[in-house]
Amino acid sequence: MKTAFLSLAMGGAMLAAGCAHFGGSTGPAAVSESVTVDAPAAEVWAVVGEYNNMNRWHPAVKISRQMAEFRHLVLHNDAVIVEEETARDDAGMSYSYRIVSGPLPVSEYQSSITVTAVSDSQSTVTWSSTFNAETSEATSTIREVYKSGLNNLESMY
Repeated sequence: MKTAFLSLAMGGAMLAAGCAHFGGSTGPAAVSESVTVDAPAAEVWAVVGEYNNMNRWHPAVKISRQMAEFRHLVLHNDAVIVEEETARDDAGMSYSYRIVSGPLPVSEYQSSITVTAVSDSQSTVTWSSTFNAETSEATSTIREVYKSGLNNLESMY
C-alpha cells in the first residue's frame, strides 16, 4: 500500500511539475541524495545498475523500455521520460544519463547513480544531478523523485 501511495504521489508531483513548466527559469541547480542499504554493494548494483530496470526499484516507474539508445520510462500517470545513458563503469558501480524529454521542469539534466560498499553487508546508493531549473519547484521535485526511489530501494533489503 505504501508503495502504491508513493507511486501515485510521485506521478502526481511529476505531472504537476510538468504543468508548471511554463514558469520562469531559476537557473543552474544540483541535487544529490543518498541512502544506506543493508545489502552488499554487488547485490544492490545488480538491481540499480541494470539501466533498463528502473521499474523494478522506483515506485513511480510503471514500465521501462529500451528503444535503440534511449530508455523510455512510463510513469504510473502515463507520462513518459526519455533518457540516454551517457557513461557506464560496472567495475566502479556507476552510470550516468541525461534526460532527452519528459514532464519534469528541467533542461540540460545530467545525472549519475553510484553504489559504494560501506562494509561486506552494507552499501550506499547516491543519485545526483545537475540541471537548469525551469521553475522554482524544479529542485524540490527532483529531490522528491530521488528520495522516493532511494527509500523504496532501502525497503527492498
